[in-house]
Amino acid sequence: MIKIDELTPTSDLLSLKTNTSIENDKGISGRIENINVEVTDLYWDFTFLLDNGSKIQIRKVKNVC
Repeated sequence: MIKIDELTPTSDLLSLKTNTSIENDKGISGRIENINVEVTDLYWDFTFLLDNGSKIQIRKVKNVC
């Protein structure tokens, strides 16, 4: 089981695949069935849909130099 949250590096979130077991700090856990990544100028929005009907959403602020 991989624990993910807002502090998880973006590269680690991008490397997650379906059928991987994940959990967050709010007690939501399950196996990934679908991953949706939306990219804006300011954010990466990750939505992980889980096999039990739950979802984990993480918004990462893009590093702007």
